[in-house]
Amino acid sequence: MELRQLKYFIKSAEYLNFSEAAKHLYITQSTLSQQIKQLEFELGFTLFARNSRHIELTEAGEEFLPYAKRTIQDAEDGVQRLYDLQNVKKGTLRVGVTYSLNTVLTEGVLEFMKRYPGVKLEICYKTVNELLELLRSNSLDFILSYKPLGNFPEIESTPLFENALALVVNKEHPLAKRKKVKLDDLQTQQLVLPAVGLQARMMLDKLMENKDFTLRSHVELNETNILLKLVASSGYATILSSSAVFGNSRFASIILDEPGNVMEASLLRLKGAYQKNAAKEFVDILLDTEAVKRRLMNWFD
Repeated sequence: MELRQLKYFIKSAEYLNFSEAAKHLYITQSTLSQQIKQLEFELGFTLFARNSRHIELTEAGEEFLPYAKRTIQDAEDGVQRLYDLQNVKKGTLRVGVTYSLNTVLTEGVLEFMKRYPGVKLEICYKTVNELLELLRSNSLDFILSYKPLGNFPEIESTPLFENALALVVNKEHPLAKRKKVKLDDLQTQQLVLPAVGLQARMMLDKLMENKDFTLRSHVELNETNILLKLVASSGYATILSSSAVFGNSRFASIILDEPGNVMEASLLRLKGAYQKNAAKEFVDILLDTEAVKRRLMNWFD
């Protein structure tokens, strides 16, 4: 049994399609199929039920999958520990980022690349729930996100700065000069809102829980950049974290004056997981960036 066979098995289980898995592994489908068959022969069990259209994990495959993942993770952690013992900055650092905090990341990425050119950065943008699933499966080293609502005992959080939800409008909007606004005031506003699943929307829904009215939106999108484009060229307003337009002179950010409207930007890690030296260095760099320092001082302005 070889580690590459376990990697092939894990990727095939992820996509349940040999052709798709082979494409992401950068090998041919015939090579993948042969290696899976060889693994099954060595184990003495069929891992996939096959038909002409798709594959499914067998009971044996379901049982074997978490052990295969753990074996690969242990091997990767072992190699990383050797690199770290020699204080050699090599390997890969996998960072998950929510859409609302992409503007915080750029400065840190550039500085990290300058200091540690031997480390490959893999940056993944998704919703916080999707990123948490990747973190739990050890597919990410850490997440840059607002602290998720709810109880997650397996996740540890390092605070970066506090932020708040805000009404975001262009500079010509009638409300652009306001410093704060109530949710009640937005019932007559033309809104385009972040879609369900994004952190800003989850926070908004939480603030709306005890209200006796609803906010109507003309459009709901899971892409912050498109929301901002709509706002920039129209009279529409959106609701995002104020950090989403921090330092952008095209927009005005008006804090929602509501109890509990505090969002904690954080670095999220899996408790008990091995922390690479490269990850520690990246976190230190990020905490020292102007992007984070300015938000620590000015998030409420």
